[in-house]
Amino acid sequence: MTSLAQMLVDAGKHVAGSDVAEEFVTQEILNSLPIEIDQSLTALLPAETECVIYTSAHLADQNSQVQQARARNLAVFSQAEAVAFFFNQQYGLAVCGVGGKSTTSAMLTWIFEELGRSPSFSVGVGNIPGLNRTGRWNPEADEFIIEADEYVINPHAAEQGEELIPRFTFLKPELIVCTNLKYDHPDVYRDFAHTKQVFADFFAQLPADGTLIVQDKDLAVIAQLPQIQTAQFKILTYGESSISDLQLLNFQAEVGKTKTVFSWQGQKYQLELLVPGLFNALNALSAILAATQLGLDPTAAAQALASFRSTKRRFEYIGTKDEVDYYDDYAHHPHEIEAMVAALNEWFPGRRKVIAFQSHTYSRTKELFDQFVSAFAEAKEVVMIDIFSSAREKNDPTITSDKLCAAINQAYQIPAQNLGSLAALAEFCQQELHSGDVLLTMGAGDIYLVHEMI
Repeated sequence: MTSLAQMLVDAGKHVAGSDVAEEFVTQEILNSLPIEIDQSLTALLPAETECVIYTSAHLADQNSQVQQARARNLAVFSQAEAVAFFFNQQYGLAVCGVGGKSTTSAMLTWIFEELGRSPSFSVGVGNIPGLNRTGRWNPEADEFIIEADEYVINPHAAEQGEELIPRFTFLKPELIVCTNLKYDHPDVYRDFAHTKQVFADFFAQLPADGTLIVQDKDLAVIAQLPQIQTAQFKILTYGESSISDLQLLNFQAEVGKTKTVFSWQGQKYQLELLVPGLFNALNALSAILAATQLGLDPTAAAQALASFRSTKRRFEYIGTKDEVDYYDDYAHHPHEIEAMVAALNEWFPGRRKVIAFQSHTYSRTKELFDQFVSAFAEAKEVVMIDIFSSAREKNDPTITSDKLCAAINQAYQIPAQNLGSLAALAEFCQQELHSGDVLLTMGAGDIYLVHEMI
């Protein structure tokens, strides 16, 4: 919503909105915008309202303010429809996938911005340091870069006897980057087969002269999709395999730096990043490959990424206190957690590394429980707080952070304990962490607030 709000302001619109009282990572950007925000999701709409845009949270299109708008015959759109209105006016580059889509879309935006293209863009993060915004509408731009989300516009649709509509359904891209194809969102998707169908339908929205960019490890799965077998658009791959069109040849992790070598069309290129992990190196390669499809030089694209400082809540360095280094990440899917654990171990060998995790939604924790346990296999020490309950689901007492910690401890003999609350986590950090230690908070809920408490 925040990235869309920035775009609407750019388009000269007067923007107001309703939100919950608690602050999120988007607050700093929201405070900088000429936007009136109230803390009621049921208040009467201002008399001058012409259009209402809603998200999947807070009853989606059944929200009372949406109902008011319809009663007044005002225009009503989901956030996905509204951002697609802008996106579909320009050459669209859409970045989708379960893990990596926020960072990759930010990387792609960074490349275009550094090389003077000033694209329109919409990325669902708290901030992109250096750009200091997460959305922009530039009517003079040739390209629009978007983080394309596979979640649905209304998670209650099935209960209402309606069809589930993925958010990226409304986009008409010319180029799609798919960073990963994994099962997620068990509250709306039945299984991995259902997830693959959703992504396949999105890929099929590419025109005949469009381009789909995928990781080499996902190619076999994607190639089996009926929509792909009959597609006319071009498919390009990136990854570590020799079959990749753009191949990662060498990966080297240092403290505070990642160095890689990649090959493209028979030539080798150097890439140096300020963000950690093999997963981020692969994110960068997908962004570079996408950039080449619009005529940008791979050397220039790689050089542009050398100054990319990630996004808010993506292995974000929060600060150092009492010689303890604090980092924060949005990782909430087992695939993402495993990648973050590896990156932490690569960047800080020889130091005590504590991961503080807050699982996001009961349904995801329950459905992917075994995957969550194995994701922590290489962790050194784990603490948790209680599961963050989304507004879109009910409390489920059959699944808890205590059970997750017990399973991790039993499977890998890793110290793992549930501290319960943010206050208890803050106390743990202040009393149990010592000079030279590193703490990484992970989760899509509010665990990042512990840093302010510390």
